Amino acid sequence: MKKSLLFFVLLGIVVFGLSAQERFPDLKRYFILIQQLDSPNWDFSRNPFYGETPAVHTLFSNLTGKLDVLDSYLEMALITYYSAAERPWAERGNSVLPLNNPRLVDRQLGAHVYKDLVIYRFLNDTQAVSRHEAMLKFITDRRNVTRAEVETFYRNGIRDLIAEIVDEEFNKVSFIIEVIINQQARSYGSVLTHNPQNGEYILSYERPSIQNSRKTLSASSLEALSSAMSRNSAEFNQNGINTVRAQAALIPAVVFPTAVRDDLINLITSFYLNPNRNTAGALQSEYGNLIRGSNQDSALADSFINALYILNPALVNIVDN
Repeated sequence: MKKSLLFFVLLGIVVFGLSAQERFPDLKRYFILIQQLDSPNWDFSRNPFYGETPAVHTLFSNLTGKLDVLDSYLEMALITYYSAAERPWAERGNSVLPLNNPRLVDRQLGAHVYKDLVIYRFLNDTQAVSRHEAMLKFITDRRNVTRAEVETFYRNGIRDLIAEIVDEEFNKVSFIIEVIINQQARSYGSVLTHNPQNGEYILSYERPSIQNSRKTLSASSLEALSSAMSRNSAEFNQNGINTVRAQAALIPAVVFPTAVRDDLINLITSFYLNPNRNTAGALQSEYGNLIRGSNQDSALADSFINALYILNPALVNIVDN
């Protein structure tokens, strides 16, 4: 493989306590393993991938983003798992997508493809629907699973997938840090993440003046993070530290009870299980209420829209309309 330089309704179906074999696989984790990375995020818009052969590349590159490159965790999972030429990559990710269990993986990857097909069908994007139908046919033609099994897996697992994504976004906040260092104004696009399990804070920030380099600071507490920033006088001043502390107080998981998070999960799941004008309208209404609210509501709106984007970028067009 060659690398280019480069988020209050009742549910119709709810399944709790799914076993590992009934869950959507963590494709981000799979990507980390096959690429042997430390960072959990990858900017595919800057760094897409290309398959070893044109025919194989074309087969798997036309689902997400730009149709001529591999630019999503899903496309990378599909090409590395299903292409014999990419077998060494798939072996690294075997703990996520086991090579010795094709029946399971065909259900899992098929459900990921079907998840996006549901959105494009609602949007009446016939070309995207055709591409996803072709990929589903490719998977089911392997004769490990049927289309009905893929759709059942999707319905049983979609809520858990949505919950994982919403929960992750519920514990972070995005903002701009503006500082003046040595009489030079700097602006960092930043994300502050809180880990509720151990109390850790992680600040990830973009440094446009340094070849778009993204850097990360982590600390066991907000106080410790402030101390680490104060020691980094080459990039932060007191204004930057104050900004981070103020934004930490807006992290949705810090501000809102878990019932608010659960309401968002239920709204999104209802749409995915039954996409229609009513369930889409419920998403639009919730987002509209949040963006017209307080700063805390606005931060929650960002978490909501980010979760939707992660699930499928086209969802943003449905909600932010």
